[in-house]
Amino acid sequence: MSEALASSSATLPPGQQRSRARPRPVPRPIQLGTRYLGLLAAWAVAIGLTFKSELLTPDQVWQATAVLALLVTLGLTFLHARNRTPAWLSLDHYITPVLVIVAAAAFSILAPDYRVHSLAMLTMGAFIFASSFVDLSRGMGRERPLHRFLRDATTFCVLLALFFLILQSADLPNVLKFSAIFVVALLSGYRSFRFATRREGLALLSAFLTAGTVTFGAFGMVTYLNQGSQYVAVILAFAWYAWQGLTVHALDDSLTRRIMFEYGLFAVICVYLIALALVTGRPIG
Repeated sequence: MSEALASSSATLPPGQQRSRARPRPVPRPIQLGTRYLGLLAAWAVAIGLTFKSELLTPDQVWQATAVLALLVTLGLTFLHARNRTPAWLSLDHYITPVLVIVAAAAFSILAPDYRVHSLAMLTMGAFIFASSFVDLSRGMGRERPLHRFLRDATTFCVLLALFFLILQSADLPNVLKFSAIFVVALLSGYRSFRFATRREGLALLSAFLTAGTVTFGAFGMVTYLNQGSQYVAVILAFAWYAWQGLTVHALDDSLTRRIMFEYGLFAVICVYLIALALVTGRPIG
């Protein structure tokens, strides 16, 4: 009897063989998405709106800014860790949110009324959401061409705002101004270069060279150009954008003639603005 069963099982067609037990898939944690990110940005705006209170001194505003930057960073760290974002411990995920919080806090101190302060805080929340949304989408494998524009736009606008705030500060000596410009250009460049290469050392070296070039240009323009802080800030931001754009596409092996023309145009604009300031010899605008 047993021999008959063995012979019959051996002659069964492949499609009629006994099915093996499949292993159960390991359940993955539910990914957090745009709702969590929007809630985090909204809480940041709500906290930032209290910075204009008459009960807070400028030193206390900076202390509250440090606390807010820490809370937002922890919230984003939890988001990327829960979603298992590749390289979620890398600093490039948290650079733009922290820099925009610092810029918004500086604007809140200089704001003449509560309306300008509220606009600065709402802009801060939008930039936190937009820059982090790009990283969130990349971690989920949903990267789109528009995301590169969001990354470049948020990084450039924050960089321009911080350059203006640093240059127009009368309380800072030039050494601290140039050091702050170097740090801002370094961090912003590192975020851009991390999208082009996964090698931390190469991204950091490229950011260091970019920041050094921009700082050297800042030293020359502050020393020899008789222009306001907004004029110099625009030139520095354009120079940073042109340099880092060419470097990013060179690292990404996507440098074409059209891209060289696009970023070279920004370099030409910088040269024109510098030549115009030298020729006129007086503040423009």
